[in-house]
Amino acid sequence: MFTPDQFEVNDAWIAVRINEEFLFVKEDPYDMFVLMDAASTYVLGFVFSRVVDEAPTVKDVEDLFKKAWGAKLQWAKKLIVTDDSIAINVFIQEAEKNGIPFDIVPISDLSSIIGPLKESFMKDFIGKRT
Repeated sequence: MFTPDQFEVNDAWIAVRINEEFLFVKEDPYDMFVLMDAASTYVLGFVFSRVVDEAPTVKDVEDLFKKAWGAKLQWAKKLIVTDDSIAINVFIQEAEKNGIPFDIVPISDLSSIIGPLKESFMKDFIGKRT
């Protein structure tokens, strides 16, 4: 299991789906994927993906990486993606394009890093649905 204190800032960025339940926008289901720094747990950005499309578009992920670059002015030393992600290929493709090596790990290995974000998202975003 990974913890934030095992990393330095920009050692690793994590790409992960943050929602457990679909998010509905005008009755269409969406997933939300975030790119976050493993050490600081800072969210560098996010993309939405219509569930029927399955994964975010290459353009959306490319823009997400550009936004992360703009925030950090450097690439991470590696990208961590979860083995259960439908978006694994598009994130790996963008990492490789930018010379970032990647690791594929079980989502359970990241629970201490992404758990608080997922809980906050569920409480503050999903919990406010009417």
